[in-house]
Amino acid sequence: MPDAPDADAHDEIMQGAFPAYLAGVGTWFGAWGMQQVLFSWIVVGELKASNEWVGIAQTSTMLPALMLLLAGGAVADRLDPRRMLITLHLLAAAPALALSAASALGILSLPLVIAYGLTVGTIQAFVMPARDTLLSRVAGLDMMHAVSTMTATQFATQALGTLVSGLARWTGSATMLGVQAMLVASGSFVMSGIPPGRTRPAEARPAFDIRDLADGLREVARNPRLRVPTAMVVAVGVLFIGPFVVVFPLLVRDAYQGGVDQLSLVLMLFPVGTIAGSFAMRRYGIARKGRAALVALLCGAIAIGTIGTGVPFPAMVVLTVLWGVCGAMFINCSRTLFQEASPAKRRGRVLAVYQLGFMGGAPIGAIASGFASSAIGLHATLMVAGGTMIGVVTALTLFSSARAMD
Repeated sequence: MPDAPDADAHDEIMQGAFPAYLAGVGTWFGAWGMQQVLFSWIVVGELKASNEWVGIAQTSTMLPALMLLLAGGAVADRLDPRRMLITLHLLAAAPALALSAASALGILSLPLVIAYGLTVGTIQAFVMPARDTLLSRVAGLDMMHAVSTMTATQFATQALGTLVSGLARWTGSATMLGVQAMLVASGSFVMSGIPPGRTRPAEARPAFDIRDLADGLREVARNPRLRVPTAMVVAVGVLFIGPFVVVFPLLVRDAYQGGVDQLSLVLMLFPVGTIAGSFAMRRYGIARKGRAALVALLCGAIAIGTIGTGVPFPAMVVLTVLWGVCGAMFINCSRTLFQEASPAKRRGRVLAVYQLGFMGGAPIGAIASGFASSAIGLHATLMVAGGTMIGVVTALTLFSSARAMD
């Protein structure tokens, strides 16, 4: 009992570290927003890759998550996630600097770009569960408020990063990749301002067991409050993220004859909509999170399907913003459901499954979108993705407990 006041004081300190946590999130997603534009433009604009190779290249940034996210979650449960993030931010700067040097020297190639994608994807697989685990320590009592604030910060900085990367039209890709490297490295300094968490003595920590990688999957499989949102995020990874990262850059290049500045604008619009949606959720809140998530998926499906009809560029701009607003509702609701239903001792592993749904489904969607867009066309690919998502929402509404989740 005498240790309780110290424990309470430490909890107050950790909750007071939430602004520093948000700043660290901002550096990562600002750099990630820059990468989205620069990586996509190097592939579609500078290397003039075919639709299939665009899908393969984009898959390279997401494929490591499919294999390593569960390991990342298990590591986050054993190590200090704050210390992990300090190290991973520094590591993430290295591949960006290497790609910057290759661009400056004029030796860019698809194999080199794919190697870069695999490297940053591997680092990302460990960053995501560490970041989500740390959120539970600094969030305070209102998890929904913390999640919506973090989501707004994530997409605000991502939008800023995508906008800034459009300057590559005048500065060149090499310069902006250097800026990206400096930005992500700065996150190491920011994260160091968060107090270390309470740690158990080394001898009291359980030894790593390869069977732990499946702990998160087992927990999700036996808990319907985790199982249903998992199904939703897998569908988002396959049917939304994949087409977004593959088909949208190709639409800018081939359908709208745009350059890197137009691509940065389009990729910025989704996070702009997500920012607006997140702030609205902070103000008004949502009681029935499961039902709201289903509505968000339905609206997103309608938006992407309408873009697939071949609307003019200004209409695509508006629809992408609206899609982002739907994305805010879905991300905040599904992430909150996961955070609240995750057991403390397995939180890193369970939250890794949540990210695995997104990042594991996304490579499937990306590679499928590349080959589908070559076979049936860019617009038809978007219409198929939107129509399939409507089918998924219908099935979850009729045959699952999603509507009742709050």
